[in-house]
Amino acid sequence: MGQWKIAVAAPIAVGLVLLGTPAIGQNYGAADLGIGRLAYIQPGTYLAGESIGFSLDPLGGNYLLRFRGAAEVFVLYVDRGTMGGRVLKYDSGETAIMVSGWGGLTLYPDQAPQGLPAVRVSDSEAPSPPSIAVSDMQAAAGDESQRLAYVRRINVQFTADWNALSDNSQTRSYAFDAMENAARGVERATNSSQVRDAFARRISVIAIAAGGRPTLALNGRTLIITFNPGAGFPGRASSRAIARALLNVLSR
Repeated sequence: MGQWKIAVAAPIAVGLVLLGTPAIGQNYGAADLGIGRLAYIQPGTYLAGESIGFSLDPLGGNYLLRFRGAAEVFVLYVDRGTMGGRVLKYDSGETAIMVSGWGGLTLYPDQAPQGLPAVRVSDSEAPSPPSIAVSDMQAAAGDESQRLAYVRRINVQFTADWNALSDNSQTRSYAFDAMENAARGVERATNSSQVRDAFARRISVIAIAAGGRPTLALNGRTLIITFNPGAGFPGRASSRAIARALLNVLSR
């Protein structure tokens, strides 16, 4: 894969979907609600049920969620709950965690959508963006293509403006993060044969590009996914948001 220059604002791009901070992400803190320490979330590592470990770390008025044994870092946006509680939602709009007024946490993982009570077990270390060289990112792009071919039987190539990424380590870190989330999002979205067939007919390249905010657009057979490197983790979409937006594009 060589240099691939992207015109994000190309007039022929179709199927534009805005990603990132959902409308519900209002950053409500305890002071906004006037409830003092009610619905307080203590940073740290937690255990939900008997086996699902995760960490929560503050980021401004929101939180970073990372599951034990997984690489993805999710940004959770805070919304008002009932009875003085709070609801933490993914950028896709789905509920990740509910916090009661007295501070009890309930996690809503995919494998237990009814919810699992969570207890804090230790301190945590806030996640940081990955540090990676351009050559390693190019190798990872090839690995993700091979992995999707194996697990989903779809052929897609990941690319970016490698020359531009070589000049800025922060942009490169979040570009890599955006690419990994894109691969996870494609895997999440193409669970059914119908979606896999639609993906194969319409998409052959996924291009990662810097932009003002997270977006997803289909330009010909190229799916362009943008991220804002200056915004940190909130500047790129999660795999959940990418999967939702991709399903929306492929349904048209």
